[in-house]
Formats: sequence, C-alpha cells, structure tokens
Amino acid sequence: MVIVKLIDQDKLPRRVAKAIVDEAHARGMKVVGHAHRPNEIRVGLEIGIDNFEHTGLTTAPEYPPDIMAALKERTVTGRIAGGPLYWTPTVEGLWNFDRTVANPEKLDDDCWERGLKEDTIADIRASIANPGQLGYTRLTPLRKPTLKRKIAQLRGAGVVFLVGTDSGIPMKFHCQSTWNEMDVLVRVMDMPVMDVIRAAVYWPAVMMGVEDELGTVSAGKKADIIAVRGDVLEYINLLQHVDFVMKGGVVYKLDGKPVEENLN
Repeated sequence: MVIVKLIDQDKLPRRVAKAIVDEAHARGMKVVGHAHRPNEIRVGLEIGIDNFEHTGLTTAPEYPPDIMAALKERTVTGRIAGGPLYWTPTVEGLWNFDRTVANPEKLDDDCWERGLKEDTIADIRASIANPGQLGYTRLTPLRKPTLKRKIAQLRGAGVVFLVGTDSGIPMKFHCQSTWNEMDVLVRVMDMPVMDVIRAAVYWPAVMMGVEDELGTVSAGKKADIIAVRGDVLEYINLLQHVDFVMKGGVVYKLDGKPVEENLN
C-alpha cells in the first residue's frame, strides 16, 4: 500500500489539493494529512483526506464548534459508506516531554543506536545534551494541558484512532515511542486497553487495505507476532519489554534477545 501525505493542504490551491486526493483514491491509495491548524482540518475534510495526524492547534484549548460538527458529519457518512475517518494523535512526545527533561537518564538507553554509525550516534547525542533548552519544544509545556480535552473531543466525534508517533523529533526514539504512546492513551487519556491495541495493529491494516494479510493473528495471514511476559490488558507498559518477535514466520527475537543470524 502506498500512502500519500499532505502537509499544509490549506495553503495549496483548493483544486490542486482536491486533485491530489482524487487521483490517489482512483489508484487505491489512502491520503494522510496534517492537523496542525484549523484550516488544515477544514480543507482536509473538504477534499476527502482519510487520516489526520497529530492533535494540532498548538495551545488552543479545544477544536472549534464548526470543526467538531464537520468531523461528526464525516464520521457518520464514513460509517454509511464504509470508509471511517482515521486519526493518529501522536500525544506522547508532548505529554512526556517535561518528565524526560526532569529525568534525562532515560536518554541514556542505547536501544535506538542499533544499525547506526558512530558519528551519527555522536551527532544525535550532542543534539539532545541539553533537552530543556531546545527551541523546537518551546511551546510544548503550553500544549500539554490541551491534549486530554482534544482527545475526548475526537473520541466523541467518532473517529477511528490509529497508534502512531513522532519518532525522530528530539528525544523521541523509535524503540520507545510506540509503547509510550499506547501507555499515555490508556493511562492518561482513559482509552480502553483493547481499543488501543486495535489502534496499533488492526485498524492500521484496515486503513492501508492489507487486513487480509495483517492486523490479527488469524489463519492465512502473515505470521507477524510479538509477545511479552505478562498481561498487557492489565499492564500496558509491559510492551516496553518485548520478549518475542516473529515476522513472516521468522523469529527475530527470542527470550528478549535478538536472533542475530536472522537479522543479518
């Protein structure tokens, strides 16, 4: 599945933005769009974007009424027509920022270094040496208090959540961000655990049109499986320690250790 991503779709000529979405849909592709500004959402809904990313609206306390009305209209239409409106909120980078600054030892975890060259590792470590002084995050403390309200609004509007992250921004590594996101959605945003698990595995497969191959452990699908020791329905943060990884029937991690011969 090929995904087309739009950023600043509200700044494109409307006919161009609509043509991009129409041409993508005609070829069986889904279109993802940013949701940072109110008009990005308004235009995205108008042109038929399938999935919005981020909670957006910076420090605004909530989504405005006209956007909420449009979202509810779109989700109802989607259910009737068989095409849900997806939303990937990416909240953990904002929610966990102050904790990371206060406890920077978390950044000592070297899980993200695998496969990177030494000079790249050194460059990344230098870039986060003073985590509380990064200009990139200057608005983060003001954005955090808006997240719970915005997530509650989106849930009320009937969007289908997907688990995704902002991995790659300062202090957010691919080896940590997914379980952090799921933990925040459950523990802070009060989403049911099974809904969050579905948002991480099942609904992404549906959104990308590959649910016949992926998304559930079912006969005939690819054997892509992870396992942990314990009950994630009770303790979602067990996902930070994945003990077993199988992809396509090949085991890449066993008893918490990489199976090197299958990785090379």
